[in-house]
Amino acid sequence: MDPQYGPPAPSPACNSVGRRGRRRSIFSALIVLVLLAACGPQIGDLQRGEEGRVARVFAGDTLLLEDGTRVFLAEVDAPSGEAPYAAQSQGEIEALALHREVLLTYGGERRWVGRPREGEEAPREAAIAHVFVKSEGGRWFWLQHELVSRGAAYVRARPNNHARADELLALEHRARTAKRGMWNERAYRPLMVRAAARAALEANANCTRGDAPFRIVEGRVAEAQVFDRRASFRMEGATEPPFSIVLFGESFRAWDGPDLPSLTGAKIRVRGTLGVYRDEPQLCLDHSSQLEIVTD
Repeated sequence: MDPQYGPPAPSPACNSVGRRGRRRSIFSALIVLVLLAACGPQIGDLQRGEEGRVARVFAGDTLLLEDGTRVFLAEVDAPSGEAPYAAQSQGEIEALALHREVLLTYGGERRWVGRPREGEEAPREAAIAHVFVKSEGGRWFWLQHELVSRGAAYVRARPNNHARADELLALEHRARTAKRGMWNERAYRPLMVRAAARAALEANANCTRGDAPFRIVEGRVAEAQVFDRRASFRMEGATEPPFSIVLFGESFRAWDGPDLPSLTGAKIRVRGTLGVYRDEPQLCLDHSSQLEIVTD
């Protein structure tokens, strides 16, 4: 090597070999991309369902396919109506899914059936699905993953639909920490116990009703009481009347989360519907995925 001018220039033959090598690398990369597209969506242990094309989007968590199938996104909800960030949430799902091919997959209950509207005979129906979308480039992505990562939707697993709750909660935690999307709005930040008690009293609803407000609450358990058919966690920080997290009915019988008596003194983050029972504010749990133990 000449110390002044560096290594000698490669011969034309070397240049030709280099170009051929680069072409082979590019060709190999293209083959990999084609194979990935041909493999289709990576649905894991979810069950493959119907395919279709999205014709319309309702709010940030509901799709209408060209064949008339209405689809509720499993395990997530999004702001709707006049709620803060509702328009942005709908804009996100439209940008991701509108007029694109989708695959419905299932990890729990597949259908929602509602009462017929006035003047209609047939009940209202919708699929409850994890949705995979085919992008313009031919690659598939999981719609719930994208929406939660962007802060356009929040996790709301149900007792009959919670197959991907842990993964989605981890994505939501990162989005909330970074204050992405809806998490930059004060209305969606987790409530402390006293604020949760006020919100429950203002709503003055039964927490088992569909119109009860769904919120995330953080606080420390003052006392966990477990009875034969229910459990109640009285929370620190609320004035009279006390604020409690409650678990009862089938949700209590099917509980598969942390040992309930051991939660005394634990700092927890819970998500559920707020309500009032016997003049006392409370939050109702439906499933163990709705309770997280917070480590400082």
